[in-house]
Amino acid sequence: MAAFSAANVRDTGVISVPNKNPNQNGGSAQGARDQIHNLGQQVQQGAAQVGDRLREGYDSAREGAAHGYRQAEGLVARNPAPSVLLGFGVGFGLGLVLCSMFTREETWAEKYLPESLQDVPDRYHHLVSSLKSLPKHVHQHLPSSISRHIG
Repeated sequence: MAAFSAANVRDTGVISVPNKNPNQNGGSAQGARDQIHNLGQQVQQGAAQVGDRLREGYDSAREGAAHGYRQAEGLVARNPAPSVLLGFGVGFGLGLVLCSMFTREETWAEKYLPESLQDVPDRYHHLVSSLKSLPKHVHQHLPSSISRHIG
């Protein structure tokens, strides 16, 4: 009666409907009912196989997670002080990163200096770069007789 085999469906991925004689099983209506019933059984078997595979995968993942948890638990039990320090360091580091991402605190200069003086560091940077080139400019403006003795 089962013209569909689960092995054929699983191997080929195609459900083949057998050709039935309309006179067989009491006419074409009965044959169609049988085909639909067989198709329903195939779908039910396929769903059961998928459910079994999902259950196996879930069980495997659960066992792997439980194994990893037991390993971590044993590691913490054998090394309690380093584990606590590591946890503290990771938490502190994450806290710093998150705080720096979500807040922007004013610098001391922005809080207490008047606006006219807040760009002083940028101005001094320009001054320092011009002071570095000062000997070269002085050397260019000295008479050649003096510059020969200096440099």
